[in-house]
Amino acid sequence: MSLHAVDELDDAIDVTKGLLFPVDVRLWLKLALVTLFVGGGAGFPSYAFNFAGSGGGGGGGGGEPGLGLTDGELLLVVGGLVAAVVVFFLLFGALGAIMEFVFVEALVDGEVRIRRGLGEFWRRGLRLLGFRLAVTLPILLVVIGIIAAFLFPVFLGTGPEVGILVLLAAIPLVFVLAFVVGIVNGFTSVFVVPVMLADDCGVLDGWRTLWPSLTDETVEYIGFAVINYVIRLVTGTAATMILGVTALVLLLPFGGVGLLLLAGLPASPGLLGLALLAVLGIVYLVVLFAIWAVVLVPVESYHRYHALLVLGDILPRYDLVADRRPGDGGGSGGAPTDGDGPDGFGDADDGFSEDSDDGFSEDSDDGFGDGSPGPA
Repeated sequence: MSLHAVDELDDAIDVTKGLLFPVDVRLWLKLALVTLFVGGGAGFPSYAFNFAGSGGGGGGGGGEPGLGLTDGELLLVVGGLVAAVVVFFLLFGALGAIMEFVFVEALVDGEVRIRRGLGEFWRRGLRLLGFRLAVTLPILLVVIGIIAAFLFPVFLGTGPEVGILVLLAAIPLVFVLAFVVGIVNGFTSVFVVPVMLADDCGVLDGWRTLWPSLTDETVEYIGFAVINYVIRLVTGTAATMILGVTALVLLLPFGGVGLLLLAGLPASPGLLGLALLAVLGIVYLVVLFAIWAVVLVPVESYHRYHALLVLGDILPRYDLVADRRPGDGGGSGGAPTDGDGPDGFGDADDGFSEDSDDGFSEDSDDGFGDGSPGPA
């Protein structure tokens, strides 16, 4: 008997093609926006902040000559920037957690309702964010502890040897923790979120529902984790290659425009010339980012459909895509397509009719009218 994760590889392709083809530009664009937040290959932007160090010979309480800031003011600026970055990542993480439910609902119904989803799923999304932060916190504390253990001997003047030994000894622990956190967060996204969506429950209740199958079908879940890693490696490499080729192709016209701007500017372009080049570079990056989002649509849709099909094979009650399975709808052990999905995912609307609600009409329900379902 083969693994469900192997059996559903081809079915996931068929289901993905059924959602994305023939091409509906509006559907693709809305899915592109959603996958920017939930896409495994999208990641978070990284920011680096460099601040000038203090120079010697300054008067007491005097600030840096080039900055005109006292030490206290500089510390306040640094703290404000760090706080802004933390707030940004929390907001991005909250939107990403909410979009997890929007994405799964779109794969089940064939419709992307972003505005309504934000209103309907924000509470469950915040619970998911809190769970992710709680799971990730131990590894962050370990990393902070390792950094402190590395720097403390240096501050004491005993040399970096002890710190280096601590760092080398802690590397295996960091890798183990990162692996465990990755598995827990990954399974939460692809298996627990659909359970939360079907049962209208919280994260812990979703894990309680999933846990018996994890202990009974451990081999199936291990097989899924391994196969998912391999196919993500393949699809991620392919998507990166597509983006790289696109970046080179777009570099020709953007580079040509940049050369024309330089040729038309005086020998010392000044701030105006630098501003024009900066705007051109930003437009180039925005175009690449948009293309990357579109490339992620079939990649992330395939991976999430694959997980949903495997979940339906292991737990037929949570086969949310039973009516989308190719052939007889049974897959490799999933529930038959009798039109009765779990808790509200029936056959009333397949999401592809032209008059279906796309979530953007002015008179459609935006999800804020009757509150958000789900237990507190």
